[in-house]
Amino acid sequence: MTSRLRIRSLFFSWVVFAAALHAASSLRAPIEAVVFAAEPGKLFLPVDEAVAELKWSIKRDPKGKIVELNSWEVREGTLRTLVDGTSLVNTEQLAQAGAAVSTPNVEGSVKVGHFIHGFTLVVSPQYVEINLAKQQLQAWQGDRLVLKTRISSGRKGGTPAGEFRAGPFRAIMHRSKLYHNAPMPWSVQLNGNIFIHGFTSVPNYPASHGCIRVPLNEGNPAKFFYEWVINGTPVSVKKE
Repeated sequence: MTSRLRIRSLFFSWVVFAAALHAASSLRAPIEAVVFAAEPGKLFLPVDEAVAELKWSIKRDPKGKIVELNSWEVREGTLRTLVDGTSLVNTEQLAQAGAAVSTPNVEGSVKVGHFIHGFTLVVSPQYVEINLAKQQLQAWQGDRLVLKTRISSGRKGGTPAGEFRAGPFRAIMHRSKLYHNAPMPWSVQLNGNIFIHGFTSVPNYPASHGCIRVPLNEGNPAKFFYEWVINGTPVSVKKE
């Protein structure tokens, strides 16, 4: 075989190999992004998931905080976290750290990295379920559980069961017009005068006048929920 034929053969072999890699990458399941009402247009995912897909290095300080991502210095307080402490990174930050990030397509999905080490982020709908029997709130982004927290609902059946949607009213600090101007931080309207909001006292039993109390400590799920949930997100309140 002449050198020219060898070069041509190697070239076509590389093309076939690259096409196979590209096809394999396109078959990988996309990753469901986390989106926040407080930061519209930004797509987040857990840092560890991004690092695993991109084959990046990551450095943490002795306390476990991420200080470097693919040689990019992570300034303290710049990464969002889930209530359980899971660190999140958004696509803008991944681009700063050196990843190729595409513009969103018509469905809002984004490609990160390249076809060998890369992934696709998709935006799945939000959904919230409140279980009055368990005194528990769970929130999902598609199949990804982003929040699980205890609550305290209305005593004597004061919290109505049913299918609702978050909003439209919300406020970082709302005050009750019915109950002595009581503070209701991180308030998201559920139905009329019924709100999901933070409160200092959240016992493990129904104790409110009807609102759904969420803790302000334990990672502050009240603030997380307020910043995460988008107006119009379905909220299912179940008795059991």
